[in-house]
Amino acid sequence: MRRTRRILAALMVLIGTGLVVRGAWGSVWPVSVQLIAGVGLIVYAVVRLRYS
Repeated sequence: MRRTRRILAALMVLIGTGLVVRGAWGSVWPVSVQLIAGVGLIVYAVVRLRYS
């Protein structure tokens, strides 16, 4: 069970990183939905890894 959580959290980090890269591709301002979603997904995955 713990291994599955780690794998899912790692996938969330990868998807979040992809969203951040796509959101920041042109420029960071104005902030895009992809950038916000990517940062949120990375933060959620790190918190989940840290406290699980």
